[in-house]
Amino acid sequence: MTKKQADIFPALADSEASQLAYGDCPKCASPLQIKHVGKNSFVACTAYPACDYSHSLTNQEVTTLKTIDDSHCPQCNALLAVKKGRYGMFIGCTNFPDCHFISSNQLKQKSAQYTPVSCPSCTSGLLQKKQNRFGKFFYACDNYPKCKYVLNQQPVNKTCPACNASIMLRKGKDEAVLICAKEDCAQQINESE
Repeated sequence: MTKKQADIFPALADSEASQLAYGDCPKCASPLQIKHVGKNSFVACTAYPACDYSHSLTNQEVTTLKTIDDSHCPQCNALLAVKKGRYGMFIGCTNFPDCHFISSNQLKQKSAQYTPVSCPSCTSGLLQKKQNRFGKFFYACDNYPKCKYVLNQQPVNKTCPACNASIMLRKGKDEAVLICAKEDCAQQINESE
């Protein structure tokens, strides 16, 4: 422990307190301590490089919140459960290590309103609806990494009357106003036109 860390955490200054806080290494029984690399922090063995044991500070395990009665997995016939994982809540099989079934009904409902449109950048790909790790939707070309065309607003297969751009963007979730996908064109039209 550095002098600065010892000043901030005086209770963990001695190795005995540090060992109680983080425990012993399961590989070599040496004490564990927090390591900092860049912006990341993790718990690692003090005997490094002889021992390479480490684990994350954050819990990224999948936890079962509630088992759903009268619902069975289509693959193994075990019960389904509501689970919480790294990317949010989902419905999956309770027989997890042996069965990897995850219900895709939620994804189908979210993407049901969208039909893919042709990519204006490469013209050979389609703009697919995708979801980032924070739950926000975006629209990207399926020819990635060759084509890196990305939009944050939903594209609509309608030609701009002002500049003849091949797609227009829906301005809001429930609004019926379309705006041109080209940045230099400020054309706005009603979707019913």
